[in-house]
Amino acid sequence: MTAVRMILPVKLSDHFFFEKNEVVLNPDRYLEEGNFFAQEILFYSGEERNDFPWDHEEHSVSEVLAAWNEVQGMLKERFKSRDATAQIAMKKGIALFYMILFWGNSHPVVLNGWKLQIKDLSLKPVNIEERLSFIKENPHLYHSYVQLASLFQEQHKQFEKDRAMRHLNKYKK
Repeated sequence: MTAVRMILPVKLSDHFFFEKNEVVLNPDRYLEEGNFFAQEILFYSGEERNDFPWDHEEHSVSEVLAAWNEVQGMLKERFKSRDATAQIAMKKGIALFYMILFWGNSHPVVLNGWKLQIKDLSLKPVNIEERLSFIKENPHLYHSYVQLASLFQEQHKQFEKDRAMRHLNKYKK
């Protein structure tokens, strides 16, 4: 699919990620900067498919973790050298975290009112609301990067534990 111009759905309205309510995106490149939440934009705009990332959470979570590993390496270097562009990479890292958080729970990302939405998620790190709010308010701080890395690690552990328990329960029956 090529680049598409679309109206941003209300559920994704968040000035941290989107300055305008119209976006141009390439849905096939949803892990790249500028295409954050492309799959959700299609979904909330009424696109009917059965291959959304949250429908295949194991595969999607591993893709997001691979993308995070790249961003994390970049962030380490940028914060170490006090590079001002670290904030741009943090935005990508935060977007990836929303993806792993929601997709790992088999849901599309919701940015508008996300604090209410995550109350219903079963797999999530402790104190997620406060920690993620701090990171979004202070993406330029090294401590925010450390906190984001910690959230990724905790979310990944929760996801893997859940998969192991499901696998175990499947064989007990």
